[in-house]
Amino acid sequence: MAAHAQQNEAGGPVGGTTLQPRISVMQTWTDNLRLDDRNKDAALITTLSPGISLVRNSGTLRGSLDYSLNGIAYLKSDVPSRIQNALSAKGQAELISQTLYVDMNASIGQQSASAFGLQSAPTLGSQGAVSNLANDNQRETGTLAVSPSLRGVLGGLATYDLRGNFTRTEVRGTSLGDSRGSGGSLRLNQRNAGLLGWWLQASSQKVKAVSALSNHNTSLTAGLNYKPDPDLSFTANAGRERNDYLGTGSQNGATTGATAEWTPTPRTRVGADWQHHNYGDSHGLTFEHRMAHSIWRFADTQTVTLGNGGGSGGVSSNYDQFFLLFTSLEPDPIKRDALVRAYLQSQGLSPDAPAANGFLSTGPSRLRNQLVGFTLQGVRSSLSAQASRSITSRLGSNLNQGDLANTSRIEQRSYSLSASHQLTPLTGLSLTASRQETSGDTSAQSAQLTSLSANWNARLGPRLSLLLGARHSRFEGVTSYSENAAYANLTQQF
Repeated sequence: MAAHAQQNEAGGPVGGTTLQPRISVMQTWTDNLRLDDRNKDAALITTLSPGISLVRNSGTLRGSLDYSLNGIAYLKSDVPSRIQNALSAKGQAELISQTLYVDMNASIGQQSASAFGLQSAPTLGSQGAVSNLANDNQRETGTLAVSPSLRGVLGGLATYDLRGNFTRTEVRGTSLGDSRGSGGSLRLNQRNAGLLGWWLQASSQKVKAVSALSNHNTSLTAGLNYKPDPDLSFTANAGRERNDYLGTGSQNGATTGATAEWTPTPRTRVGADWQHHNYGDSHGLTFEHRMAHSIWRFADTQTVTLGNGGGSGGVSSNYDQFFLLFTSLEPDPIKRDALVRAYLQSQGLSPDAPAANGFLSTGPSRLRNQLVGFTLQGVRSSLSAQASRSITSRLGSNLNQGDLANTSRIEQRSYSLSASHQLTPLTGLSLTASRQETSGDTSAQSAQLTSLSANWNARLGPRLSLLLGARHSRFEGVTSYSENAAYANLTQQF
């Protein structure tokens, strides 16, 4: 109820379309702008961030969009001014009722060029994180995914889903990490299946990196579903696939797998999945449990990814945790998106933290993610803790560029603890401690970043908010440094 009230007071959507422009002004002081202890450069940083939030939860087009244009200027320093984009958008268009759909996702953010290069903590503002330090290891990365789908019924015996998949990734200032993806799939499911049901799926996918060879995968799979109970389901599948992930030409092989899912209550989900491939097995094990004021999560997954490696790092953000926690409060995902963002703003927490940046790469790689975390929400306080481990290893030989060309395995570990407390109906305090560790094949390939931050936020009016914060960071790696910063962020919504 409190979260709903905060959303409505901030002008959140109650139906139809809501468009909310905003502008933020952030002033940051740092004692080490260049992130180098041998040549410390104290400076003032001014960040002007006009932005917009758009939510539409009814009609033909449904979705949400949040965009900020961050203009960053440096005072008392010769570091040139620059511009950063920040975008998070997702939506679905229903072009023909219950027949033709188009799903869309887009994002723009900052990513590390090298997992072993210079790392820095972002400045946490009221609307998100801004990477305003002079870190040459960061690249602005944009992704776009469009998936049209045609759904219907074949002769009353089966339903079909014909889907296309088109992706694009662009990295500013380098071709490393740029890629184009295209493909499609056709899936047939037995209609009105009872205890047993069958399905067939054919798919093809191609990913072309601008600076490397393309990778292909085609497969034909048949499966059986067994559902002895509404809360319990099992799936077994077998098929054939053809791919070139190992770099020795195209290879044909059999694929088999099994999946199980148990949902004993609407708040609890346990899932397990195992798939055999000629290039290596994949698996997934997940556990999620929501209580009235808490969420508990565990996940262990292994998949093959093409392109940028470790993009997620296995770490969920504040946004992800609270988006799951508020499921029972707001089932509609579009409305819940606005609700979560309004709540995080009222608590002085960044939606992005503590997500890892990943690193730029091309070529096929195996990514294993392990995550354990929980979030507790009280009447006036919240506590969130997460620990994660991701291992990215290359497939084949001479197919990868970036870090995976120089090391066969990159391990990233992340730990974070965030707490917030509502001091009064209009003010709040938040504390965040995080540590990221990276290691490769040799002892020289390592990096560690430890960061502590504290924020105080206040609502000065119905649409005016102020955030004051301080940060301490310590990095050990190619160029070790320590950095201290203080910042103030004023946001006016319209």
